[in-house]
Amino acid sequence: MRFVHAAPGAWRCLSLVVLLFVLPAGAATEDSTLAIQRIKAAFLYKFAAYVEWPSKAFREADSPIVIGVAGADSIATELEHAVVGRTVSGRPLQVHRVAGPEDGDCCQVLFIGGDNDQDRVRELLKRAQGHPVLTVTELESEHPKGSIINFLNATDKVRFDISREAAERNGLQLRSQLLAVARQVSS
Repeated sequence: MRFVHAAPGAWRCLSLVVLLFVLPAGAATEDSTLAIQRIKAAFLYKFAAYVEWPSKAFREADSPIVIGVAGADSIATELEHAVVGRTVSGRPLQVHRVAGPEDGDCCQVLFIGGDNDQDRVRELLKRAQGHPVLTVTELESEHPKGSIINFLNATDKVRFDISREAAERNGLQLRSQLLAVARQVSS
């Protein structure tokens, strides 16, 4: 697998990701649930800076990076606030709330919240498989098949695991800086 080196500005973004990675969830605010939601929202748009999509992932050279959110309205709300005016690789960021499996087809990043039932999680992941979509889940029990990144809450901190195999199946290349901050990277 080939990794693309980050531009100097990306190192600043990585620094923020690392800071969020080690920041205790309860330290960001009195309400630890809100803090965790904000941290996950920040991770979701920061992840985009460390992924190389094939050109077919976008209709136009200036098409936005669309972050779809399925079943996590509070994170979608935080994410909508977080992406205002932000760009990644010259592309604006947009948030799209995913109601059904077909709604995820327009996304480059698809976050499937933990409040979805297992059948819906499997259906969304299966539909995204083989397409240039960065799939992100938040299941504590296991890293679901087809998910590229899975959030975990560990000792009041947000952590994540990465599946290289799932990324490769979707035609995505993950930069080494992202792999370096993951709790676990599986092949």
